[in-house]
Amino acid sequence: MRVAFALLLWSAPAWTQASIGVKGGVPLNDALETPIPTTRTQRFTLGPSLEFRFPMGFGLEFDILYKRFEASGRRGSSWEFPLLGKYRFSGEHLRPYVEAGPTFQRLGGLPVPLPFTTGSETRKGLAMGAGIELRLPVIRVSGGLRYSHWGDTPLVRSTNLVDFLLGVSF
Repeated sequence: MRVAFALLLWSAPAWTQASIGVKGGVPLNDALETPIPTTRTQRFTLGPSLEFRFPMGFGLEFDILYKRFEASGRRGSSWEFPLLGKYRFSGEHLRPYVEAGPTFQRLGGLPVPLPFTTGSETRKGLAMGAGIELRLPVIRVSGGLRYSHWGDTPLVRSTNLVDFLLGVSF
């Protein structure tokens, strides 16, 4: 994945615009279900964002989002890596958008009910969302909802997550 990202970054055609920013927000439901039912998500999501904007409203966004959770008195972390195709509808200053694409999640610090497991999992999934972007002279501010779905792994059941995210990009 790192090599693909580096190639994308260095081979972006001259007609694209790249923007870097930060996304933050709150999960609107618990991030995961484990065999131990006391899992709860801390109420924040935060991380950097990189976007390539193409003509006619199309774009490609890559985020690295961090969340914390607690299970049975033990703290864990979730790192999410969505790679989303994005489409912005036309508008002068306010532009609604939709996004969708694959997402990857690395969970660490899980409660371990099975012998010979490390308490970490990597999951693949799908993310999609919608929101609105406000274009100001120097920055862009966006807000929206993002739905993510991950499949089952040995330690974590299939889960659905909804985040409210705010972004600022330059």
